[in-house]
Amino acid sequence: MSQQKFEFAKRTFKHILTDSEIIVPVSGGKDSTATLILALQHFDKEKIIPLHYNTGWDHPKTYKYLDYIEQKTGLKIQYTESDDYPTMIDYIRKELSRGKGFPHRMARYCTRKFKRDNIKTWFRKNGFYDKRKAQCWLGIRSDESHQRKKRYGDLDSAEIHSYKNVFPDYPKMLDRNVSLRFPIIDWSTDDCFEHIKDYGWDHNSLYDEGSNRVGCYPCLLASKKKQTEEFNTEFGQHQLKFIKDLEKEFGVKYEMYDEDQGSCEICNI
Repeated sequence: MSQQKFEFAKRTFKHILTDSEIIVPVSGGKDSTATLILALQHFDKEKIIPLHYNTGWDHPKTYKYLDYIEQKTGLKIQYTESDDYPTMIDYIRKELSRGKGFPHRMARYCTRKFKRDNIKTWFRKNGFYDKRKAQCWLGIRSDESHQRKKRYGDLDSAEIHSYKNVFPDYPKMLDRNVSLRFPIIDWSTDDCFEHIKDYGWDHNSLYDEGSNRVGCYPCLLASKKKQTEEFNTEFGQHQLKFIKDLEKEFGVKYEMYDEDQGSCEICNI
């Protein structure tokens, strides 16, 4: 298999030729955007599938940025979907109606439903459980948190990884057809911002407003400090009303915790 190594200042990337399609999950954040740009720099765009893990709980500026990516690339971003529960609030309401509480460290059902289950459904509906082949490029960086360093720190950005070796609960039929790459696993925050800038793109404007991550707004597993900051914004007040309405409807109190509860492994990509 032919290989080349490209240097971008401090950023490094080893290009590995493949006939497979390239799936790039895009959150609208810097890491997934830098990963998508790497794919665009090394493959015909017709081979690239941008995919958004849709929770219905993102900031409008993130959806606007996803539109910007479509405009810049000419590619249509695909969205995961749930036929029975279109948004995260719909699913939380269902769990509350069953006597469960809001999502928390020991009940991360928002992640399970909207990241794990819905992406499995997308793979199945789009032929990747059959014979359709792809590499999935995940914009995960090991230095983003202690949790990620512990779980992903030993992964090599220049290697192709088995889906099931990294995510054991995914089915074997998917593992046969879809492999994983972590192209920016050893990049820094600055590397990602610089790569986007060097390519001539803007980044999501939420970063200019003080956000250090882009994903669910707010992530209900984030720290009390982070959630409070985001709930206190204009759009955050809109989101907070959904939470307060659910508290009133089900008589269940929503609690925030001082420490980050281990925010979703995928939503920060």
